[in-house]
Amino acid sequence: MIRTFLATALALALSPTLPALAAEPTPSSPGSAIFLHPDGMGANTWAAVRLFNAGPDGRLAWDRLPRLAIYVGPMTDSVNASSNGGATTHAYGVRATLDSYGWVKKGRVPVAASGKRMSLMREAQAAGRKVAIFNSAPMTEPGTGAFLATIEDRDDEAGIAAQILAARPDIALGGGEMFFLPAGVQGRHGVGVRKDRRNLVEEARRAGYAVVFTREELLALPRDGRRVLGLFAHEATFNEANEATLAAQGLAPFQPQAPRFDEMLGFILDRFRDAPEGYLVVGNEEATDNLSGENNTPGVVEAASGADRAIALALAEAGRNPALTVVVASDSDNGAMNPTSDDLDDPKDLPRPLPTKTAVGSPLDSDGGQPYLSAPDARGVRQPFYVTWASDSDSAGGTVARGIGPGAAKIEGTIDSTAIYRALYLGLFGRDLP
Repeated sequence: MIRTFLATALALALSPTLPALAAEPTPSSPGSAIFLHPDGMGANTWAAVRLFNAGPDGRLAWDRLPRLAIYVGPMTDSVNASSNGGATTHAYGVRATLDSYGWVKKGRVPVAASGKRMSLMREAQAAGRKVAIFNSAPMTEPGTGAFLATIEDRDDEAGIAAQILAARPDIALGGGEMFFLPAGVQGRHGVGVRKDRRNLVEEARRAGYAVVFTREELLALPRDGRRVLGLFAHEATFNEANEATLAAQGLAPFQPQAPRFDEMLGFILDRFRDAPEGYLVVGNEEATDNLSGENNTPGVVEAASGADRAIALALAEAGRNPALTVVVASDSDNGAMNPTSDDLDDPKDLPRPLPTKTAVGSPLDSDGGQPYLSAPDARGVRQPFYVTWASDSDSAGGTVARGIGPGAAKIEGTIDSTAIYRALYLGLFGRDLP
């Protein structure tokens, strides 16, 4: 029997109509930018999600972003990126090392490609833009955290949390309540771990933030102009494990109290849409990466579906706002997830139930031993397929950047990871960096 996530995923087959390519911003229309980072997703991962959600002939919202480039993102000491090193490059437009978190020389804020010693988000903030980060992982996860924090040790998540709050973003949403509370102090989702005894939740309230802990509390907030801090889980908002482990524990991939990736973006856009000086929003869907590391096909598809719904929201916003730049990119391909129907027509080659390994030993994922079924193709037929995995970690190939809007003119051909910063910078400030 096909798992329940397949039935709900079919709704994405009717993605929004592609808006016209946005024009250059006018002086009366300040530049804004959205950067979405579905971590660990290569083009092959998107191919699997397309089959589940839209079918062999269908298209995702991701497919409707008109600008496209092959993304090449080595570190100075590695052929593939780490989450923190890749995020540092995105935040500053300069090549970083595997262990970088907002630095090139250890612990020191780097000079960005703009020539200023500040991240893109800090520069946008200084120019009067509204700024927001959101993350399905702890808020301290580098996909968003590196835009606001510089820390020598990525594992110092208490230090990262303090820097994020000190940066005073207009909206910050994610998990990781544990890093905002003193050790031993009970929060809404668990006990704090901070050793410095600071209670960042109370500090945020004193600084004027509305602090919320669940999806319902977030969506119930009035549009009153207050800054918002959302802490929706003790650590991540998803449950990181393989499919068998989650089933044995009776857990879904995502925790029910937390808003999903697209809901967080929708909340932010509702408050930023009319910002007179524009805005910068950076979002990281970490479950696509971490669940790929677990070779968890249903979990990755569910996470990626939320990312695609967020892309649909961003596309719709670009249709309303010609001064908006949207960039979507991952800095690595985790697990090298690949769908195929190879040999399904010959039970001698692939007996039923399907094996858990291919002939060469790589993991093979199926629907309880039976092939997955795609969403209907153009003839209304659901095609059978299975998924193979090459690894449980990041790899360098198959990553793609896409975009729409003024800055997305930089998303073309084969680009370096530093071009993500340059595309966002062009969209925000109208300046084409060398």
